[in-house]
Formats: sequence, C-alpha cells, structure tokens
Amino acid sequence: MRKIFFLIFLILTFQNLSLADDIRDFQIEGMTIGDSALDYFSEAQLEDSEQGWHNYNYNEYSTSLLPGKEMYHWLQISYKSEDKNFTIEGVAGVFEKRNYDDRECNKDLDAAALDTSELFKNTKQGRKESYKNVTSASRKYPFTGKSTITNISFNFMDKGSIVLACHIMDKTTKKNDSFRIDVRSYAFLNYLRKI
Repeated sequence: MRKIFFLIFLILTFQNLSLADDIRDFQIEGMTIGDSALDYFSEAQLEDSEQGWHNYNYNEYSTSLLPGKEMYHWLQISYKSEDKNFTIEGVAGVFEKRNYDDRECNKDLDAAALDTSELFKNTKQGRKESYKNVTSASRKYPFTGKSTITNISFNFMDKGSIVLACHIMDKTTKKNDSFRIDVRSYAFLNYLRKI
C-alpha cells in the first residue's frame, strides 16, 4: 500500500522535472507558487473557505482550505490578504489518514524525503524535526499543544521550500491525522518564521 501511495505521489507531483532549481517547478494539482488561485477557484470559493484558525489574525496572509480535485483530500492555499489576484504564496496537498502512528509516519516521511532528494538534487535537505504545535491568541483550534508534527524541509536555490510533514492530531480535536506536501515561497516562509 505504501509503495502505491508514493508511486502516485511521485507521478502526479513531480511531472516532467529533472534537477529543478526553482520552487515554481513544483506543482500540486497543477498549481504552483506565483499562479493566481483564481485560475483554479472562484473568488467566492477562496473567501468562503478562509480558515480563521490558520490566518494569523488576517494580518498579512490568508489561507483557504478547499477540497482536492485530483489526488489530495484537501488543498491549503495561502496568499497575501490584500492581493486581489490571490497570487499563491503557499500551497499544500493534504492526505488524511486515520490512526496514523509515529512509526508509519516516519517510514512514509523517510521514503518521500528520499524520493524528493533524488528528484531535486539542487536543494538543501533539512533534518527531520518533531514538535508539538502551539496554542497562541491567533491560532487556537485545533492547536491544542498536544498534536505532533514531524517534518523534513527542502530548500531551493531561490529560497522557496518544500516541507513534507506528518500531523498526528490530538484525539480530542476529532481531526484526522494527515501527511502533507507543503510548497512555500520565500516571502511566505519568512512570514511564518516571524510569527
């Protein structure tokens, strides 16, 4: 099952790539950094799907959570809050998994990281990190401080980033666990580091 999952992941995510140097070469369901989200969704869909718990008080960036159209269960699309073109600064594909345990997560993460490093040889791979998500005034639900995130990042020469991550949710949130492929522009990545 795991091999089928990653074969599909590779075929659909890394189409026609060889030694890509630019984060815009990486697509999730055809979308990439710098595209207008309006090419894929209506303005009403984007605005109606904005997530209050993920929008950092709507200061600089907003994030919409929309159903996937192809292989992902969900898509998280981030853009500057005042951008009328909804230019994509971050896009994540989310696979939901029930009862995803740490051992399975780590195996999947290692396999995806190996494949990513082979396809994107001009990126710098970060270390695998695990941490608890944190609660703050701007990010409450489902950030209980008890859910665990394990990730590996790949930094591009243009300073954009791909983050592969397992989210093992606190069971009290009643949210499914997930495996995510997250693509972030340099500007969005810097914003996330600030907060």
